[in-house]
Amino acid sequence: MYFVGEVLDGFGKHVGSGLEINADGALVRILPIGSATEAPAGAIVGTHIVPGMVDVHCHGGGGASFPDDLDERSIRAAITAHRSKGTTALVASLVSMVDPLPAIEALVPFCESGELAGIHMEGPYISVEKKGAQNPAAIRGADLAELESYLKAGKGWIRTMTIAPETTNAAEAAKLLLRYGAKPSWGHTNADGATTAAVLQSTLEYADSIGFDSVPQTATHLFNGMPSLHHREPGPVRELIQAARRGEAAVEFIADGVHVKPILVEDITRYIADAVIDDPEAIDHETDARIDPELATIFVTDAMAAAGMPEGQYQLGGLDVTVVGNAARLTGGDALAGGCSRLSEQLTLLARRGVLSLAAIVCATVAGPTYAASLLREGREAKGVTLEFIPGDKPNFMVLNNDYEPIVVVREGQKL
Repeated sequence: MYFVGEVLDGFGKHVGSGLEINADGALVRILPIGSATEAPAGAIVGTHIVPGMVDVHCHGGGGASFPDDLDERSIRAAITAHRSKGTTALVASLVSMVDPLPAIEALVPFCESGELAGIHMEGPYISVEKKGAQNPAAIRGADLAELESYLKAGKGWIRTMTIAPETTNAAEAAKLLLRYGAKPSWGHTNADGATTAAVLQSTLEYADSIGFDSVPQTATHLFNGMPSLHHREPGPVRELIQAARRGEAAVEFIADGVHVKPILVEDITRYIADAVIDDPEAIDHETDARIDPELATIFVTDAMAAAGMPEGQYQLGGLDVTVVGNAARLTGGDALAGGCSRLSEQLTLLARRGVLSLAAIVCATVAGPTYAASLLREGREAKGVTLEFIPGDKPNFMVLNNDYEPIVVVREGQKL
């Protein structure tokens, strides 16, 4: 089977003019650049072919919520809602819960089978003042014994955990996460800039001391769930952006046009990527606790059950949510309660605007999140992740039309 279009790898590099896949789903060859002026008979033709999207912060979709709906059918429905639109690798996110263990235990089998790429715990060690749509009754300071019980139950699949820098035991919780191969994701915070800078530096130094082999920390949905940037107290936003420019952290954006204005997503993405570091070629993503700034911005959906569904009433972490238009808010209030997009819809939005290149958008939805969530183990990508198109592998990709919309999705060599 042939798929024709300008092929970009997970880093946004133009590598060919099409793909040939055999009956078993393995990549036979990449059609050379400029060779596909006439499509082979039966080929699926688009304008671009890009790797499947990688969403590392997603609470659900298709009417189902990862924190709330723990039966197998619901979990599959949420996965399918995103996969059908080109998200071939998905990290399931929880919220602040009094007892997250049942949810962790329900998600682990899906990680082990390759249906999910991991688990993200958003809380409960966060700020009450900046809780957003999180249950205040579940929010608490970091308890290291409790955290270790979660990490053990996660069997190595907990990839990241959102923590407020000012919470009790934040620095020690970050170290414990790193020892288990997971990462702190700083967010839902009311901290000042100095507190944020101190915990960023402490985490980096500890990661270096234990030989942690990838960027050691991320930021949960930059700008959302934290103090606004202020000219006299820039707060955590400034510190997180600068850490990303230094390659010491990766920062998330919910780039759906609702949570952050697209122009600001574009400005900050370009600002971080334009950082000049001493020797970017010296960064080895598999051995260094750093990341190339070009990969330090990642787009996420923060999607809840309403992704791929109509307006109406939903649940997130036991709280009632009302969806109107593209915005999910706590029922009876103004707080945003997650997102309603799929990653390919963010790609479509930003690509049509034409400010960020398609290459930059692909970096922020494929390679960036892959490194940020450590979806490489022993040199191999998690199922659903394709960074480079290698003959013999079963690739993950989507074919885009000239409006930057997916017309075909392929996961592990199989057309969906």
